[in-house]
Amino acid sequence: MSDFTSPWQGYDFSGLGALLSQMQEFTRPVMEAVQSIQSALQPIVEVIEQYKPKVAEIGQALLQATRPLSAIRKMGEAQFAFWDYMTDEFVDAIVGAENINKTLREQLIWDRFSAVNKTIDKTLSSAVMQKHKRLYSQSVNAFCNGDSDLAVTGFTSVFDGLLADTSGNPTSRLGPRINAIKQKLDNDEYATITLAMTLEKTLDSFSAPSDFKGKEPKGLNRHWIAHGRSTRKKTKLDCVKMINLIYGLLLIGDLESTASSNSSCENGV
Repeated sequence: MSDFTSPWQGYDFSGLGALLSQMQEFTRPVMEAVQSIQSALQPIVEVIEQYKPKVAEIGQALLQATRPLSAIRKMGEAQFAFWDYMTDEFVDAIVGAENINKTLREQLIWDRFSAVNKTIDKTLSSAVMQKHKRLYSQSVNAFCNGDSDLAVTGFTSVFDGLLADTSGNPTSRLGPRINAIKQKLDNDEYATITLAMTLEKTLDSFSAPSDFKGKEPKGLNRHWIAHGRSTRKKTKLDCVKMINLIYGLLLIGDLESTASSNSSCENGV
C-alpha cells in the first residue's frame, strides 16, 4: 500500500469551475472584438496580397530608374565630369564600384582612351580654347608621354584661364567665377543634367579652399597645385579628370551661346 500523499490534499476546488466560467464571460467581449477587427481587415489584407507583386515591380522600376542618378553622384564626388549617354553596364559598374577611381581607370583602359582622345580633339577645336591652345597642347603631350605631374599642372593653369573666360569674371577670386558658371547650368536635357551635376561637384571640390598647414586633399585641388604645394603623384586618371573638367567648361560656354542664339531668333520672329 503506497504512502503517497497528494500535494493538493486539503484544498477546496469547489469554486474553481465558477471562477473559470466568470473569466470566460469576462474575456468573451475582447475575443469578439478581435474577431471583428480581423474580419474587417481581411478584405484589406487580401487586396495587399493581390498587389504585392505589382508593388514589388514598381519598387524595382523606381530603383532601376534612380541608378543613373547614383552613378552621376558617385562620378561627381570622384571629380569626373561626364556628359555622355550611360549604358546599363556602365551604370552598374559605377554604382557597384567599391573603389570608384579604380573602376573609372578600368573603363578608360577598356575603351583604350578612345573617348578621352575624342574629347581632346573637340577641346582643341573650340574657339574659346584658341588663346590657351599652346599650353593645353603641351599639357596633352605631357599626358600622352606619361608625364602626369606636368600635365595636371598645365591643365590647372588652362582651367583657371578658361574659368575667367567662360564666367565673364576676370578677377582672381574663384568664388564669384564658379558661381557664374553654376548659374548657367540650367537645362533639363538628360546629358546637360548629367554634366551639370558632375561638373558642379567637381568644381566645388577642385576649387575648395584648403589649409596648407594640413594634409593635402586626396582629390585634385586647384590651390595646392597652382601654388606648388601639391606633392601627390598624379596619374593618367587625374589628367583625364582635368581634361573632362576643361571640356565641361567649354560645353557650358557652347550651351550659353546656343541659348543666346535661339533667343535672338525668337526675338526676330
